[in-house]
Amino acid sequence: MSHIEVIALAGFAVAAVAMLLVTQTKERVSYPAWLIPLAVVVPFAAWTGFAIADEGLPGLSSMLVGSPWGLQVWLDRLMGVTAAFFLLQNRARAAGMKSEVWVLVVIFTGSIGLFLMLARTVYIERQMAD
Repeated sequence: MSHIEVIALAGFAVAAVAMLLVTQTKERVSYPAWLIPLAVVVPFAAWTGFAIADEGLPGLSSMLVGSPWGLQVWLDRLMGVTAAFFLLQNRARAAGMKSEVWVLVVIFTGSIGLFLMLARTVYIERQMAD
């Protein structure tokens, strides 16, 4: 098994555990909940930086349009980020965040911006509740 496959499986395991923890929480968690999306996005952003440094942006475009599966993954990612942004933006606005700024962040960084937006929204909501 290559190191890329190990990283992919580890990422899947971390995501599955995080989702299971969130779904099992019936009450408000006692720890700062904004740390969960932040803990997920930091290693992902680091891996993204590594991939860009190693392969460059042309490597991304050749992977995306090089096969039907690459295009399918790209479209799936766009659909998922768009749906998540749509669902999160009302909470963010209610917390007082400007969605115009965040839509640009999400457009240019994808999931990284979305997770940062989620962390900031949860942080502000907690500050308002206390």
